[in-house]
Amino acid sequence: MGCIIEFPLSFLKFEFCSQGSKQKILVDVLLKYSGMDIQALSAALEIPIQKLENICNNVDFLVGEQADDLAQLFLIFFGSTFFRQTSIRRNFNN
Repeated sequence: MGCIIEFPLSFLKFEFCSQGSKQKILVDVLLKYSGMDIQALSAALEIPIQKLENICNNVDFLVGEQADDLAQLFLIFFGSTFFRQTSIRRNFNN
């Protein structure tokens, strides 16, 4: 599974559905810079707070649609914060 964020002149591709620290980094960035606390992030992603805490401790990770939702939320935040024109494309068949 992958997510692509499109900028006016280039493409960046990220792979999000994998065990390790990638999802921890996304959660940490969202918690620190987006203005959401862990309860709001949990509600936005529709996952339990305990699962987010486990991701932050590198004990657990998201797969499938939940991983894609985390990636999209991060890319939307990233794009809206640093770039003027962004769009999200979903790809479930890598």
